[in-house]
Amino acid sequence: MNFTEQTLYSLMAKTGENSSEWLPLIQHLQDTADMMSYLCDEFISPSFAKACGLEPDEFRKLVIFLAAVHDIGKATVIFQYKIGRNLPERRSALESAGIVFPDYYVKENAVKTPHALAGEEILNLLGCPECVSAVVGAHHGVPAESFQDLSMPKFEIAFYENYYGRDKGNIKVLQDIWQTIFDMALEYAGFSDVSELPQIDCSSQMLLCGLLIMADWLASNTELFPLLSLEELKPTAPMRAEHAWKRLDFPQMWKPEKVIMSDDDFKETFGFAPRSVQSEVLKIVENSENPGIYIFEAPMGCGKTETSLAASEILGAKCGKNGVFFGLPTQATANGIFPRILSWAETQSTELYHSVQLNHGSAALNPLFQNIQRGIPQEESDSGLIIHNWFCDSKKACLADFVTATVDQMLMLALKRKHVMLLHLGLSEKVVIIDEVHAYDAYMNEYLEMALQWLGSYKTPVILLSATLPSARRMSLIRAYLGIKKSDDSFEKEQGYPLLTWTDGKDIHQRRLSYDGAHKTVSVRKCADDDVVSIAKNVTENGGCVGIIVNTVRRAQMFAEILQDNAKVLLYHAQFVLPDRAKKEKQLVDLVGRKSTHESRSGLVVVGTQVLEQSLDIDFDMLITDMCPIDLLLQRMGRLHRHDRGERPDTAQTPVCYVVTDEYTDKHSASRKIYSDWLINKTFDILPDSITLPDDISPLVQEVYNATGDDKNYDDYINKQKNSIGRAGSFRIRKPKDSDIHRLLSRPIGTDDEQLAQAAVRDGISSFDVLLMQLRSDGSIHFLPDQYGGAEIPEYPDDEQCRQIAEQKLRLPTMFCQSWNIDKNIRELENNCMKYISGWQNSPWLKNQLVLFLDDDLNGELNGYDLHYSFEKGLEFTKKEECE
Repeated sequence: MNFTEQTLYSLMAKTGENSSEWLPLIQHLQDTADMMSYLCDEFISPSFAKACGLEPDEFRKLVIFLAAVHDIGKATVIFQYKIGRNLPERRSALESAGIVFPDYYVKENAVKTPHALAGEEILNLLGCPECVSAVVGAHHGVPAESFQDLSMPKFEIAFYENYYGRDKGNIKVLQDIWQTIFDMALEYAGFSDVSELPQIDCSSQMLLCGLLIMADWLASNTELFPLLSLEELKPTAPMRAEHAWKRLDFPQMWKPEKVIMSDDDFKETFGFAPRSVQSEVLKIVENSENPGIYIFEAPMGCGKTETSLAASEILGAKCGKNGVFFGLPTQATANGIFPRILSWAETQSTELYHSVQLNHGSAALNPLFQNIQRGIPQEESDSGLIIHNWFCDSKKACLADFVTATVDQMLMLALKRKHVMLLHLGLSEKVVIIDEVHAYDAYMNEYLEMALQWLGSYKTPVILLSATLPSARRMSLIRAYLGIKKSDDSFEKEQGYPLLTWTDGKDIHQRRLSYDGAHKTVSVRKCADDDVVSIAKNVTENGGCVGIIVNTVRRAQMFAEILQDNAKVLLYHAQFVLPDRAKKEKQLVDLVGRKSTHESRSGLVVVGTQVLEQSLDIDFDMLITDMCPIDLLLQRMGRLHRHDRGERPDTAQTPVCYVVTDEYTDKHSASRKIYSDWLINKTFDILPDSITLPDDISPLVQEVYNATGDDKNYDDYINKQKNSIGRAGSFRIRKPKDSDIHRLLSRPIGTDDEQLAQAAVRDGISSFDVLLMQLRSDGSIHFLPDQYGGAEIPEYPDDEQCRQIAEQKLRLPTMFCQSWNIDKNIRELENNCMKYISGWQNSPWLKNQLVLFLDDDLNGELNGYDLHYSFEKGLEFTKKEECE
């Protein structure tokens, strides 16, 4: 070795904003290894080593080795040359050791060997197994596309000078340095020789990379690990990692202990004794030797949520998991269930604090989430739940204990996205629950199945909830989790209901569940648009309430308008600003929810879109609905006579569902653009005069979705499914079958764009949000009249005002998001933002937000459309020619 310890410590890892602070490479590697040790002891679950296919001691040694060597690629001439321009003293020390730096580098060539890739290639040169060095190569979020052999002759190594410079004497010095760092890492980790490093498969590489990224990010935080003064080669303050961990102040991870859930336990947690269907599911979970995936199909309102949470306690204890992820189809459904998740999470410990996260695009504006304690309080708190700031970044949110999110967050497990390994780390450590599985189309199902295949490779327990699924879809999800192509045909013939389908190890099981709830026979009648008013009046004039669920916002607004002279009308759809939508939701639950009174319901008509189908516990005396596929139609019927009531109007003593056929008979209707012609036609063909819930749910769904045909509609339906699957493949990662993770994220999407990443796992037209504000004739900008009293907003609002402005979010209708006009609309809105609100762009709440301005009368204009907003009807739009 021809260099001193001082030379080794002169290798540079990072510098501060100016040239007076720096950090030696050796110190950063030490910090990362020490932080990895804390993560092993305090953060990850006991099952994590097993998920990586390693024994606990072997796992611990390997991850500490990876941390201690992860930035070895910075010990190259190009990296030290670039950083050394700000640290001439350290550069001089390296030159004294014999490293000759070039006078210049070609800028375009300097970026061709990022230090993560260089690190992988150096480790391969030193004899490290390629499967292990691949983790180092991916620790900046994207695995290498390919790598080269640094032992080859100079002319065969691309960008040779990036590694060794242009002086032949550098080779020996650098290779000695690399070997020294490598040997130090082996020794610190507890390996006596490189041959002891284990072989790890593709799944293990993903998890280890996620853990390495986490350790590196923590060790790179200069608030936790301060930089040194230029004169220091080593820190003067000892125990850097110990101080950093204490300052980080992570809550203790969830460690459930109940492998059996008694009826008393269930009642203590949820406030009521379990129903028979719930007890049966929990007993099956308790008896599972090697828990896997559970698909629980049961009627609306029978307690699937509580069942899954109780099961997660058992599975968490049996499988050694340290958290729960609960995914739902939309922000509204996630917000709706969040209070119930918090209520359950509060019961999980009376002594420890646990971290929670609400993870979707508008989570920061959710008042319940915002009111949760930030960080572990200094004094004892009434609640054991906290929000830890480190988990508030979208890429780190799923590392918290209890996560409620839109399903996009789980689907992105299968997305080619930078740092996706962190998501794999977070979800592999949890019990994963996905609700409303029937709501996902062919495109999203491709991501769901691939995500399930990865979770299956990690032995992560998964619970899928649905009112009902087509049998083929159900078994496709089971096979995806197991990573197999075929299963016994008998499982697809099962039409029992309620039904649990599950895996125990590699074995598939299925059981019909007992049902002790009500059996409700719904009379099904067809009607036309013109009949709706008289049908509704027949109930409302007798003191009842009517629900009308249609397929588009414009139809909802139309029916609300024609009914308002005949009844009290509450309109609810997605195109309200967030505060108005929250008020509407509360009104809905108060007026027609479980605890609603005869007085609150009397004479009321609730008109809405598909948002009324999901998660809201509301109860109508009579239902009117647009034609839609059978599973969604049954979901809507779940809101009819949902609860036992002593008072129903004489004209609605028995449940009746009217199906409006206008959107069915019109071959060019909006409904046919939303849903498949084949599914709507087939639903119409088989629709009986009466449906008994829950008995008829599964047979009807299987009859529609298992049907085939030989006409154009069926061919179009199948081709559309194939096209969706093909499009999904563009940004979906591969199966966890390969030997390594190279090229796994080729052409990643949305590296830093959360909205783009979420859009990639959903099929359909691009969409975007706007903030709805009032620009008055005097040039002043105000909130809408119903928001904060229509207060004026200053040019430079404070942080609280910026948060209030950010609440005024609304997703523009599909009309404005078509491929042929979306860019024009965005440019028009951007121009208005630049013209009126340049002072807002400094706020993290408002940066890059688009604003749609309305005038004194709450009218606006966008790309040839007149718009109007009101609390009663939401956003309305009309093409100018229609107005004229």
